[in-house]
Amino acid sequence: MNIFKTERLSDHLIRITDIAQVCCYLVIGKERACLIDTCLGYGNLLECVRELTEKPVFAILTHGHYDHNGGAIQFDTVYMNVKELPVYKKHSQPQWREALKKQNKAIRKFQEEEIMPYAEPTGFLPIHDGQCFDLGGITIRMIEVPGHTPGIMCPLILEERTIIFGDACGVGVLLFDEFSSTVSEYKNSLGKLKTLEGEYDRIYRNHGTFWSPKELLDHVIECCDLILSGKDDHVPVMEHGYKLFSAHKLSEDGSRADGKEGNIKYSLEKAV
Repeated sequence: MNIFKTERLSDHLIRITDIAQVCCYLVIGKERACLIDTCLGYGNLLECVRELTEKPVFAILTHGHYDHNGGAIQFDTVYMNVKELPVYKKHSQPQWREALKKQNKAIRKFQEEEIMPYAEPTGFLPIHDGQCFDLGGITIRMIEVPGHTPGIMCPLILEERTIIFGDACGVGVLLFDEFSSTVSEYKNSLGKLKTLEGEYDRIYRNHGTFWSPKELLDHVIECCDLILSGKDDHVPVMEHGYKLFSAHKLSEDGSRADGKEGNIKYSLEKAV
């Protein structure tokens, strides 16, 4: 079965997409490589990476949700913000994968022995805001953007002028559970991203179309302002079993009805 699809985005950056249409990014320098996130844990991700590079590889988990850490156990060196440990411990439990299997036909055929087991986070190395990783001619700077989760991070690949927003800022940011920030706290985080706009030209994400125009950040900031002023569309939606509200009206495919990118789906207690 062909589990992974690869797409070369530049000489140093490759997108790897799994069978459930979740992606991670392989950044390759002259001396070593870094895998940013590890998809869902279906199939042998390390084998795929080894077909792309022979250089030593370490992994960075942008945050603790299961669709970003599923393949972590395959890598000897894994970094994650310690603020994400409670998220990781909760969202890596079997019930989350079982719920996903019910929703996604592509992965229902997998048997339990074909799925990567849970990686104990005790072996993860800590990572902090502003930390840089030199891969040899390619540098990754980690930017902490609390909101979706308390320690979610955006990797900024300096020489590529590329940032991976991942789930931190996107077409349907979820502010929904005990780990998410309030809308006002999230807006402060986005203000920090705004100060870095001059350092990147491209935005990549982990779901959907996998990329967005630079206007995305402004559109999500606008969503924050609309929610905080009570002027958003406030459309009821269900996500992962949570009753949420979408800041903008949605079309049938789940995108914004007005054709713009950038949206927030939030629970009522986060709308402050």
